[in-house]
Amino acid sequence: MLLIFSDLDATLLDHNTYSFKEALPALQLIKQKKIPLILSSSKTYQEMIYIRKKLDNNDPFIYENGSGIYFKNKKVAFGSSYIEIHNILSKLKKQFSFLSFKDLGPLGIQKETGLDFNSSIRASQREFTEPISWKDTKQQLNKFKILLHQQNLILLQGGRFLTVSSPQTKGDALLWIKKRYESLSHKKIITIGLGDSENDINMLKKTDKAVIVRHPKKKPPKISMHPSIITTNEIGPKGWNEAIINYIG
Repeated sequence: MLLIFSDLDATLLDHNTYSFKEALPALQLIKQKKIPLILSSSKTYQEMIYIRKKLDNNDPFIYENGSGIYFKNKKVAFGSSYIEIHNILSKLKKQFSFLSFKDLGPLGIQKETGLDFNSSIRASQREFTEPISWKDTKQQLNKFKILLHQQNLILLQGGRFLTVSSPQTKGDALLWIKKRYESLSHKKIITIGLGDSENDINMLKKTDKAVIVRHPKKKPPKISMHPSIITTNEIGPKGWNEAIINYIG
């Protein structure tokens, strides 16, 4: 049995327009073959529900970088709560210069991302993680990471923002979902993973076949010691479409 795990921004969705139009042929093929497409993103639960509806997708999904899983109509939570993370960030603001999504608010998120206002509200409804826009030096960023680590938190680079979260990753969530499918289907599970950023590395490392989708503005993340990995020729959803058609077409 095949499972496809996919990041959203700059992978299945265009980095600038958030469109998946160029991936429609592959999306239609996935539906025809009845292959579960498990969306995996730093986005919130509310964002995922909205995007999932647009994609006509009814499969489980991973949200907020693996801190939350939606499976069989139930939420499964891992790691620290948003309140705990925000309290830690409030203290660190005295030493470092950054803007969190809470600082930006929906209007600021709209300006930073190009999302419409309602989408920006959904992006602000966080349960486990907090994206930040870093305004300080690289040297300070290294100190910031150390202090977060002392609080059992990590910092991941996404398509646009750095995200503060618990150590639970997309890769951990992938293994959790894979185990459930194995238990329910009694079949061997083969996984394909697609992503473009640092916060996808852990997920891609845990797949049987890994696809790095080219980002329009950044170099592909480096993944070592993987038995089957490719980097797409095309960017974003066009590259996503290319990879899926090549694998399952």
